[in-house]
Amino acid sequence: MRSSELAALAGVTIRTLRHYHQLGLLEEPDPASNDYREYDVRHLARLLRITRLTELGVPLAELPDLLDDPDAVADLLDRLDEEAAAGIRRLISRRAVIAVLRQHGAVPDLPPAWSARPGPRC
Repeated sequence: MRSSELAALAGVTIRTLRHYHQLGLLEEPDPASNDYREYDVRHLARLLRITRLTELGVPLAELPDLLDDPDAVADLLDRLDEEAAAGIRRLISRRAVIAVLRQHGAVPDLPPAWSARPGPRC
């Protein structure tokens, strides 16, 4: 299959495909006799793995070690789960702050001590 077909099957752009070649994440096949590069199922499988790992939040710089070491997957999943849990905790905390701001009619772009509305004057 040609690069456009490979990219379409994996849901990436040809530019992304070329970028992965430059980074050494995806082997570039030698040109065939017609000067087109012919990719095979092995290329598609690796590209799909790259795509899935990046969707999970793995930085491209970490991919070479992960793609070639099946034992690294368990550690990776543990780390991704911890990162997701920390992100959820941050979002829950942010929602709590937003609820307090709404409850008190506070201005969200000021420090908490400044944003409280003054009470009635006597």
